Amino acid sequence: MTDLAGILGADRVTEAADMPVITPRDQEEVAVLLQAATRDGLTLTIRGGGTKVGWRPAPERCDALLATTALTGIVDHQPGDMTLVARAGTPIVKIQATVTADATHRQRLMLDSVGGPTATLGGVLSTRAAGPRRTRYGTPRDIVIGARYVTGDGLIAKTGGTVIKNVAGYDVAKLLIGAHGSLAIITEVAVKLHPVPDVARTVALHATSPAEVAEFVERIRTAPITPSALEVRWPEGLVAVRVESTAAGAAAQLALLHTFASLEELDTPAGEALLEQQLALPFDTEGAVLGVGVRPAALAALLAAVEQAGGVFVGRAALVAGDVVFPDNDPDRVLRLGTAVRALGGNLLARRGVVIEQSHTPGIERLTTAMRNALDPAGVLV
Repeated sequence: MTDLAGILGADRVTEAADMPVITPRDQEEVAVLLQAATRDGLTLTIRGGGTKVGWRPAPERCDALLATTALTGIVDHQPGDMTLVARAGTPIVKIQATVTADATHRQRLMLDSVGGPTATLGGVLSTRAAGPRRTRYGTPRDIVIGARYVTGDGLIAKTGGTVIKNVAGYDVAKLLIGAHGSLAIITEVAVKLHPVPDVARTVALHATSPAEVAEFVERIRTAPITPSALEVRWPEGLVAVRVESTAAGAAAQLALLHTFASLEELDTPAGEALLEQQLALPFDTEGAVLGVGVRPAALAALLAAVEQAGGVFVGRAALVAGDVVFPDNDPDRVLRLGTAVRALGGNLLARRGVVIEQSHTPGIERLTTAMRNALDPAGVLV
């Protein structure tokens, strides 16, 4: 075994759960570490805030954890261009605090801190985690405009840039988002910011059946309404709609919403709390969590299947994508729901306490292998 303390220094190596944890101070030290790992045949797993550790199967072998907790700070902030560059280990909430503190420009990073206040920018990107704001602003792939990263063999590289309209080179950042750090280690990220709307108003429907939920969501989808969030929690029967616009624009949209159903309007703190609850619920229990997604037309059928399996669906109603939270790790519950989702033509993703057999076509397998060989030829990142 390589003397890990000899690579970056003894002060950069600690122990956690019988596993060495190496904490590089910058991307140059990340490169040195990966070069040494390639040379000596080590395998490393990346760790950010540790909020989504269970979102992928544990590797068969891991010699050490690479922590990004020292790769923090905002590198560049250009309100006039509506862009920001931050290091990957920076917590999302700290980035938000910096951006929203600028009262002159009134901007915000429209990434939700999935996993809580310790969730980092790199962790959210590596897991492609998206919360309620995905409905209007998209996933991390829609917000990231550039990145710096280190490949498995220690090469420091850059993709994209710091301007929103950027067509320079291959968009490798899109490839790294959602890869769980298995292709390269993201060290720095450029993101686009959005203006903060004048008014944010939230209304809630308390539905009694999956069909009622589906009908309400479909009416919103086909109406001149642009929700920034359209959330559902079932079988609680909660559907929440958040509208962000000018005062007049929000009022007009809410007036139309009230013609669809009997709705409760929430005050600003309650509306914010509801979105935070949606983010937190998949992490607040000890049971299995399964990511699911189906076609919009299958929303009612999905909600019925979730209730029958004894789970709770928390997610984006219009996109019909979110998490199913179970009260325990009973594999029969997961199997029943998995069978129902597949019958609806939907997708499944293991989150926590769930093992799902994923099958890929030979073409996808070849492409995946080619990407790994190009970015991590020695198989260092696991």
